[in-house]
Amino acid sequence: MLPGRPAQLVVLWVWLLALWVGAEPLSLGQVVEEARDGVYNRFWLDGVEAEEGFSLEQVAGCQWLAVQLDHPQADDGLLAAGVALALNKPSVYLVMGREQLPYFLRQADKVRPGQVLIPGPSEQNVAFRSLQAPLASLDRPVDSFIGSLMSNLNNFEYGEAQLHLQAIRDALLRVGGRRAPYCEALNVARPADFDSPAKALAQDLAALKKAENCVFYLYDGKSRPSGMWVEVGAALAWNKPSILLTPSLEALPPALRLPQRNLRVVVYQTRQHLIHQLQGDDARALVVP
Repeated sequence: MLPGRPAQLVVLWVWLLALWVGAEPLSLGQVVEEARDGVYNRFWLDGVEAEEGFSLEQVAGCQWLAVQLDHPQADDGLLAAGVALALNKPSVYLVMGREQLPYFLRQADKVRPGQVLIPGPSEQNVAFRSLQAPLASLDRPVDSFIGSLMSNLNNFEYGEAQLHLQAIRDALLRVGGRRAPYCEALNVARPADFDSPAKALAQDLAALKKAENCVFYLYDGKSRPSGMWVEVGAALAWNKPSILLTPSLEALPPALRLPQRNLRVVVYQTRQHLIHQLQGDDARALVVP
C-alpha cells in the first residue's frame, strides 16, 4: 500500500495542474486571436470559455464578456450578451462580418462606444475604454414589452407574424391589465423598414427597462441568431417576469430549455390555435407571467 501512495500523489498533482492550466484566463487580445481561428459558437467570461453554457449568475458576476457567433442558431452566447448590455458590462462580439450578428447588435459599438467592441478580422490592439455608457431613455409610456423572433421571414410570413403580435398586444390590453405595450415590429410594415441597428438596440433596451413584464414570441421553430435572445437575456438580468411563446423547445437556446427564474416557457400547438387562445378565455395564461 505505502509504495503506491507517492505515485498516486504524483498522478493527482499532475491532474490538478492540468485543471489549473486549462482554466488559466486569456487576455482580451488572446481571446480575439483564438476566436479568429474558431468555427463555432463560443463565449468567454473574464477570458475563460464558458463550456457549460449560459449561467445568469456567472455572467452577472464577470468583469467582461466575449462572444463568437458563427453558426445560424439560437445560442446561449446571445443570452449572455443581453445580460452584459443590461448590466453595462464590457463585451466584445467576434465575427468575420457584422452581418453574422443579429440585426440590432450590428452597431452596438455605436450605442456603447468603448464598452462594446466589434473588431474587424484583422484589427489589432483591441481594448476596452473606461467609459460607462448610460442607457438610452424613451419618452413614451411603456408598461409591457413584446419581443419577437422573426428574422429572415419573407414579407408574407412577416405580415402573418404581425397579426399574432397584434393578438398578443390586444390580449395584454384586454386581460393583462396593461395600457401601453411596446412592440416595435407592429410599427414596421416590412423587415427592410426597421430603423438603423443602433437606434433599434437603444430603443428596445430603453423600452425593456421600463416594462413591468415581457412576452416573447417565436413565429416558427427555426433556430436563428436573433436579437430577441439578447432581449431575453436583458429581461432575465433585470428580473422582468416574462413568458416565452414557442412552437418547439428545440428552437430555444439550450439554457432556456431549463428552468430560469422569472421566465415561463409555453409551447403552443399551431399558430392558428395560438390566435384562438389569445382571443379567447385562455389569453391570460399566455400573456401574464
